[in-house]
Amino acid sequence: MKRILLAILLSAFMSNVTYAAPNFIIFVADDMAWDDCGAYGHPTIKTPNIDKLARGGMRFDRAYLTCSSCSPSRCSMLTGRYPHSTGAGELHLPLPASQTLFTTPLREKGYYTASVGKWHLGNAVIPQMDLVKTGGGPGGEGHWVDVVKNRPKDKPFFFWLAATDPHRAYKPGAIDPPHTIADVRVPPIFPDTSKVREDLALYYDEIGRFDEYIGKVLDELQIQGVLDETLILVISDNGRPFPRCKTTVLEDGVKTPFVVRYPPLVKAGSVSSSLVSTIDIAPTLIQLADASQLDSFQGKSFVPILENPETKTQTMVYSEHNWHDYRAFERSVCTEQYRYVRNWVPELPSTPPADAVRSPTYDEMKRLHAEGKLTPTAELVFDVPRASEELYDIIKDPHCLTNLLLDKRRPREITVTGLKLLGNLSHWQSATEDNFPGIEKITPDGFHRVTGERIPGIAAPHPSFKKK
Repeated sequence: MKRILLAILLSAFMSNVTYAAPNFIIFVADDMAWDDCGAYGHPTIKTPNIDKLARGGMRFDRAYLTCSSCSPSRCSMLTGRYPHSTGAGELHLPLPASQTLFTTPLREKGYYTASVGKWHLGNAVIPQMDLVKTGGGPGGEGHWVDVVKNRPKDKPFFFWLAATDPHRAYKPGAIDPPHTIADVRVPPIFPDTSKVREDLALYYDEIGRFDEYIGKVLDELQIQGVLDETLILVISDNGRPFPRCKTTVLEDGVKTPFVVRYPPLVKAGSVSSSLVSTIDIAPTLIQLADASQLDSFQGKSFVPILENPETKTQTMVYSEHNWHDYRAFERSVCTEQYRYVRNWVPELPSTPPADAVRSPTYDEMKRLHAEGKLTPTAELVFDVPRASEELYDIIKDPHCLTNLLLDKRRPREITVTGLKLLGNLSHWQSATEDNFPGIEKITPDGFHRVTGERIPGIAAPHPSFKKK
């Protein structure tokens, strides 16, 4: 009884606590899987700075992206809207000027706002930032420290520090010493061969470089004396650039690392298993800044979770897959236990993005597939036709290997769960005006599905996009 009363009093106290408006920094990786860092249990990847942030803050174990595709995902985060609602739901589509970034109410509140590194939102919304500085060396992080160092010192700040690490193509030398093939942990969706391990090791190196630059920015904040006054979020824009990861609406595609440090509010070493979506970032930061919430926001603030990691603000989160090199229209809803996927074009294979099609890992998978030697779990990427509906128990099956709806002997509760989640997904689509336009109206393949080479004249990237 005493514990219950204490919990009630603590909850009442926390709900009335006020905080000084923080500074904000979001570190955005480009194609980093949620569990490819030490903070999430990887034993060998060199991410000491992300790991330190997690020890000093909160690690979210159930954070999800609205899209596993670079530019739609980033546009979604910065507007607080689903990709299909932004007008930039496909790769390389520029965000229309009519869309409002959450930097707008931050600037109205007196914040200095800057994007440094990869932009990928197009030109129309650049005026909604005080500074947009692109480039910065091989990983896109080279200007981070200078911009933080030279910021106006009389204003609170928001920095969107966006890397191009660990996006393909890979070259040796990203960090010293590099990861070795002995450091690699091969997920069950890939074959365990030396070429796959070499590919993953180079991917690890770019994650390591991303982490090194995070450390340099943290050092600069410490020098300026504002580290503990700054809310820091580390996130990725989509899953790793490998088959059955990036561009999918499965766990390996849309689950993201999500580490928050802000000592005045977040207890060090805390962990939350509550569902959050990247459309929740905008209303959260706006609430903490005591700025004006936008009517356009489609997410919910997760400030209550930062106060108490056991709080639930979402019961379901939604993700989508539109054109990213290849024709697609898929939607997914995720609960605490299940992920339901609906695919409107099951006759098309789940071809990975073109850069991953050209990767050593996919070359190995194609070779072993042709020889009949690919493991059943790795073989899934070649299945055609695919199921139009999929249901996974993501607690027991985190890589989404077993579609429960394919089992004719499945328990009735699985059928009922699938139907319920289909209803939830349909309701969300109706509420957000998301309609399948018909296969003849969705953007056609822009690359060859076997070679990954561009198809001339088809689905060329927007002129504002520059390849890394």
